[in-house]
Amino acid sequence: MTLIIGGVFIMKKDGKFLTSISVGVATVWFSTHCGAGFASGTQELQYFANHGWFGVFLPILTFIIIAVTYYVALETARQTDRWSYDAWSKEAYGGLSKVLTPALDISVIITTIAATAATIATGGLLGKQYLGLPVFVGSLLMFVIITLLVIFGENVVRKNAMVMTAVILIIISIVLVAGLIKFAPQISKLMSERYVNPNATKWSISGGDKTVPGNFGNALMWALTYAGFQVAAIGGITSSFKGGLYKKEAKGAMILGAIMNIIMLVGICLLIFSGMPEIYTDQTARTLPTIYIVNQLHIKSLAVLYPMLLFLALITTAVGFVFGMVQRIDPYVMKDTKKPLLKKSVISVLVLGVCYAVSKLGLMVIVTTAYRYLGIVNWFIIILPLWIIGFKKIKERDNQSLN
Repeated sequence: MTLIIGGVFIMKKDGKFLTSISVGVATVWFSTHCGAGFASGTQELQYFANHGWFGVFLPILTFIIIAVTYYVALETARQTDRWSYDAWSKEAYGGLSKVLTPALDISVIITTIAATAATIATGGLLGKQYLGLPVFVGSLLMFVIITLLVIFGENVVRKNAMVMTAVILIIISIVLVAGLIKFAPQISKLMSERYVNPNATKWSISGGDKTVPGNFGNALMWALTYAGFQVAAIGGITSSFKGGLYKKEAKGAMILGAIMNIIMLVGICLLIFSGMPEIYTDQTARTLPTIYIVNQLHIKSLAVLYPMLLFLALITTAVGFVFGMVQRIDPYVMKDTKKPLLKKSVISVLVLGVCYAVSKLGLMVIVTTAYRYLGIVNWFIIILPLWIIGFKKIKERDNQSLN
């Protein structure tokens, strides 16, 4: 049942935690997170595993933070029936929306450009390496696949995420089970020694190659920064929840999504941690740490499966970001058209074209520099405002519904 009170949509609070929608949203979240940086292991090494034994478990905190933040967005969108992030954020931020909604817009745009540009470029390189295609053809293929998955709406995005996530989970599970069995003695040894990297990457806003003796405070800052820039995927995640009717669905999506992300991320971190300190000091291993581990497993099928994982990771990440941007732009362009698929196709191609142009015109340095700062800035324009103001607004709507 849907009630309309004062122009605000208030839906029923009952229902199930796990429905086709909540499971779909959880897989959209997982698949958006599971990009090339995750699949290659570079993010796990930089943000978690290189610091020491405690760093391996910090993804638990990171994804609880992200889950709580996403929940506020999902529940706000559900209560108000506003699914584009610029629309629901105005409801969530209240009086501060005039400042925070444009700031959110900038954050999402920068993240979309940075993540999608990297995805298109890497997809072109994968096409060349494994299929012998020219880089441009591989990138064009990415354009077509992403556009086809985005234009048919949230149902297709959710179903695609569920299918691709299933394949990704199967491949990662093979790697995790085989790897944890093989490297269990080394992991146990490092854990019993409470291994801490004497030259861990020093946290700083501007980046750099400085090191510091591993310590929990430094590792915690890296984990909080990871939450900060990952949360910018909030636009696509929330849009994929369109059709959700119940509060429990929003909670179920976030609980399941957090569990999936935590298990997989902690598992990969453990495998990478088993290679410390060599995996951190060897430049080749450090560039693609997960590949370094996979090669030591000597499982022939992974020579085919892992490139497949990388490709799916690229597709799902780009779809999550581009879908959020298409939903954001859709109400404001081609208003008179009676062909919604054409309109969404045009928007998708334009978004992808901008991302591709940025990567080719040498502007990526500017974008990635701004992207690095978002890990901190997003705490003040997304996470904390949604926790404080957004939660308060949700409670007010709940009370309004009861009255």
